[in-house]
Amino acid sequence: MIGHNWGAEHAERWIWLHGVDFDDAPDAWLDVALGRVEVAGRLTPWVANGALSLDGRRVRIGGLGARGLEVREGTDGCTVRLPAEHGLTLHVRASVPAGTAAGWRYEDPDGKAGHDVVNCSIAALELELEQAGAASRSLRSAHGGVYELGMRERDHGVAIAAFAD
Repeated sequence: MIGHNWGAEHAERWIWLHGVDFDDAPDAWLDVALGRVEVAGRLTPWVANGALSLDGRRVRIGGLGARGLEVREGTDGCTVRLPAEHGLTLHVRASVPAGTAAGWRYEDPDGKAGHDVVNCSIAALELELEQAGAASRSLRSAHGGVYELGMRERDHGVAIAAFAD
């Protein structure tokens, strides 16, 4: 994955999930971004966009109007229910091993207080894939996941690197 977030401002809160090296599916990958933005002083619900590549097939995840998105997050990982195309639902759990998260601060282009970012590039990922009329399928990667959480909080307990954005 090669990418960067650009624009006039950062999302108010975001999660980036990326995964490779899944047991029993070595060519599979997951890449999804979730965000909440502030519009007219109010925070939107979570919106997700991304893809899962599995068995040579790419499946679109989320998008505007996707129903059933659920998110529980913290600096130690997250659980996410992601609706996808073709009636597929992904249940994702990202787990950050103790002491492996890095932290930094992104300054906001508009001069607000900025966001703290907590990132773990060796997160464990568990995916449960559900589709009506089909058996569920599980994918696991012990260390091939990336979990990133962007937030306004400063009391999250992860040390922030001493370099400027």
